[in-house]
Amino acid sequence: MRSSEVKRWFLAGPAMTLGLLLSGCGGGGDGVASMPPPTYTKLADLSGDRSFQSAGAHFTFGSGQLSGQSIQRFGAGVRIAYNAANDSYTLTAPDGATDTFSSSTSVPPVGYTPPANATVLFNNTGSHFAIPTLAGSGVTFSYLSLGYWTHILAGTQSIYYTVSGVPTIARDMPRSGTATYRTGIAGTVFQGALPTYSTTTGSSSAFSADFGAGTVSTTIHLVAAQPDASAVDFGSYSGNGRIASGGPGFAGTLTPAPGNAFAAAGEFSGAFFGPQAQEMGYGWYLKGSGISAQGVVIGTK
Repeated sequence: MRSSEVKRWFLAGPAMTLGLLLSGCGGGGDGVASMPPPTYTKLADLSGDRSFQSAGAHFTFGSGQLSGQSIQRFGAGVRIAYNAANDSYTLTAPDGATDTFSSSTSVPPVGYTPPANATVLFNNTGSHFAIPTLAGSGVTFSYLSLGYWTHILAGTQSIYYTVSGVPTIARDMPRSGTATYRTGIAGTVFQGALPTYSTTTGSSSAFSADFGAGTVSTTIHLVAAQPDASAVDFGSYSGNGRIASGGPGFAGTLTPAPGNAFAAAGEFSGAFFGPQAQEMGYGWYLKGSGISAQGVVIGTK
């Protein structure tokens, strides 16, 4: 597949996968710390310059090949700095790669149709940064933000799925009890060199946390399709991980469900956001027999 074709696939991704979003149920008990809870500012109410840590997943695409799938733990992933004076975002990867995007200088490619549910900014290198709107099924995310950054250098695309925002402060993390989150999933599946996109109705996910044990568990069921083509069931995957000591981050591994023909395995990494871990998000990747996949899962209690 030519680089221009791959770019078209990825630019279409947010519009095709994030019309979404939520399924499942919320609830569960929380343990609370003895100190008074801190005050949080919602993303919509933030002003001035600001900087965000993130967690997520990363891969590269070049010469028709996908490679380098990995996760970035919260605080060690892409850093997103917003400059209020010129309404710009500067993104810096763990390896030092950087791009700046401004609404005043963004020039989309000829013929590009912007998605209805995301802001997509471009710079003069061809790199782009998509910021989806996270609302669906009557649920609004107040503290969590998603990002899709494609950094282009010498014909190779380096793609980052990020979850960031207003993280849960360490002393406000629940210390006991459990919680189940209503979740949504978005991502891309490669079968050979051709990507297909996770459908908003076919794919599903679940996520829960045991704050007393310091663990998280998740499931992903991937159903994806190319435009105007029948959906393909890429199977179910389960994940288990641990919450970082003294922080809101978490990470774990993904394994195929019994009988999964693709036998893909991978990792996930994310964080909790807002008061008492009200919201959560993580990036994930899978690789196995004939497929590679990556994306995000987000959720709210």
